[in-house]
Amino acid sequence: MEKSAEKNPEKQVETLVLCVDRDNDLGRKTPFKGPIIGMEQNLMAAQAMGLADPTDTDLNALYAAIRLAKEYKTEVVTLTGARTVGVKSDSRIAEQLEEVLTRFKPKSVIFVSDGADDEQVLPIIQSRVHITSVEQVVVRQSKELEKAYFKVTTFIKEISAEPSLARLIFAIPGIALLLLAIGGTRAVNLILAVVAVYFILRGLQLEEGIFNRLTGFLGSLSLERISTLVYLIAATTALVGMGYAYSDVRKTTVNLDDIKLTLNAICIFILSSPSIDLFLMAAFAAIMARLMDEYIAHRVLNMRRYLILLAFLVLVRTLFDGGAKLWLSSDYRDYNLGDFFFTAFIGLLGFGIWVKFTEYMFFSELEAAHELAKELTGREVHDTKGAVLGKVSKVVLDGSELESISVGKRKFKKQDIVSYEDKVVVQAR
Repeated sequence: MEKSAEKNPEKQVETLVLCVDRDNDLGRKTPFKGPIIGMEQNLMAAQAMGLADPTDTDLNALYAAIRLAKEYKTEVVTLTGARTVGVKSDSRIAEQLEEVLTRFKPKSVIFVSDGADDEQVLPIIQSRVHITSVEQVVVRQSKELEKAYFKVTTFIKEISAEPSLARLIFAIPGIALLLLAIGGTRAVNLILAVVAVYFILRGLQLEEGIFNRLTGFLGSLSLERISTLVYLIAATTALVGMGYAYSDVRKTTVNLDDIKLTLNAICIFILSSPSIDLFLMAAFAAIMARLMDEYIAHRVLNMRRYLILLAFLVLVRTLFDGGAKLWLSSDYRDYNLGDFFFTAFIGLLGFGIWVKFTEYMFFSELEAAHELAKELTGREVHDTKGAVLGKVSKVVLDGSELESISVGKRKFKKQDIVSYEDKVVVQAR
């Protein structure tokens, strides 16, 4: 059975001793819950804590608060938060503090805690009552260690909360170490290439979009979907293609100092290596799987994007094939510049017709998306408290669904947009 505050009548004190247990160790290890009011109740709580966990640093803070209350002949109160440190724990502490201030009406408080984490609630207390003194109770020899630990854990939390920083600090070094473990010093060039690609994506501001799509793609994989099997087939086909490509490259003698010989080798590879067709088949399979997912999710405009991508792959394959034959015209005597231009013209014309055809297929959805973007652009944006943040300068749609809006330099993602029907309301962070 939980024990709560002592039921004393209201009593005004000049200075109140306030002990804070932000992560609620006391409430989790003993039957006591905050606010714990009075010398007797706090002594009982300290004894219960000592029996439950004599190594807990909150025990030191509790005894220190009792000692100070005796010394100044005043009341002592202990406030407890929640195991999940943050908004939840701080809200509980604020509620208990209001109750205590209403009861005792102190002019000031002496704040007692067991470390830097509990001191995060100081602004909450300072906004309601004057703090005369802050007493930090730390076991001897551990103060600097605790401060260092707190700084490290805070740094890790801040990095983990920001996906782009987490990728830079944790993911890239992790990939580098994994490649080193697999390939040893031979993997150095590959590591440099991975890091270079990441920095290029970050510099072009493509990183966030690519990783968001990758996260969404991985989250959509399920054994219950046939598309997952198709993705597996596509990946297997691509791996086989890589094997053929590696084998063909090993057989080819390339002299980078001789540009003509190098281009000859590339053209021969395009025309003769089965890896090109295998890569193309893998891409086709992956796109078909994606079309299945988009159809099931009713994201019609995204289906148009992938249908256009299918046609684009056919066009690229046709142009590369024709370009390679033209370069090796001595080996393909029946293929000349006119043939290449005719092939390119037919390919581009077919691609343009296909794009227009898909536009006709999804005309109503395209119009709806265009109208939504037009309607939102220029509208005032309010936060949940009613304050005006500015006007919508850019609208980003994922198919026909709203993905994000920009207000000046600030960007609000779908999860931050509360509503946009009557007026645009966002959750400002």
